[in-house]
Amino acid sequence: MTQDPPSEAFHDLLRGVAALTDNAIANDIARLYGKGAPADLSIACNHKQVASKQWLVAALAETLPRPNGPVWVLGAWYGVLGALLLDDPGLTIGEVVSLDIEPACAAVAETLNHRHVAAGRFRAVTADMMSLDFGAQQPAPGLVINTSCEHLADVPGWLATLPAGLPLVLQSNDYVREPDHRSCVPSLAAFRAQAALSEVLFAGERPTKNYTRFMLIGRR
Repeated sequence: MTQDPPSEAFHDLLRGVAALTDNAIANDIARLYGKGAPADLSIACNHKQVASKQWLVAALAETLPRPNGPVWVLGAWYGVLGALLLDDPGLTIGEVVSLDIEPACAAVAETLNHRHVAAGRFRAVTADMMSLDFGAQQPAPGLVINTSCEHLADVPGWLATLPAGLPLVLQSNDYVREPDHRSCVPSLAAFRAQAALSEVLFAGERPTKNYTRFMLIGRR
């Protein structure tokens, strides 16, 4: 469901911020709002969400800057992370596949990433990550990103379905007060134990006001 078109003043403000920052993604967000965007896009683009994604992009540029195949972003929502990945000069990514279980997300994600859709570098799909066979995908994924591990009922069980050696970026947190969080971990060490990756290239944590976010980059 989309919200009513934003007020002319608000839309002008967004376009002004895009002009001041000379940022292509800010301009894409302003364009999306002008077309009518979901009300919760403001959550997807808030400072905490963006900072978390920027942290991921920076860490990935230091560890796996050139994935050997498409990058799949799971639980991708409105495609903000995909936009950041494809615009970062420190990364060489041929294609991002933005996956979410909610059907309404795909159109918004492709509108936000319209430049990359036109270039054949972005596509959005509607599917359940828990039932998708990544080993059967052609071309084979070069990297799978899941920033929503806390939402899964069985993180080790899901990881066991993935091809051995598959490069991964995983995020979770310790925010147990959220009812939809079913696999929170109390520490980075606990997250490493839960994921049991065969190789860890990066392990870090990012404290916020209400919770700590954990991230692992490595191979299944």
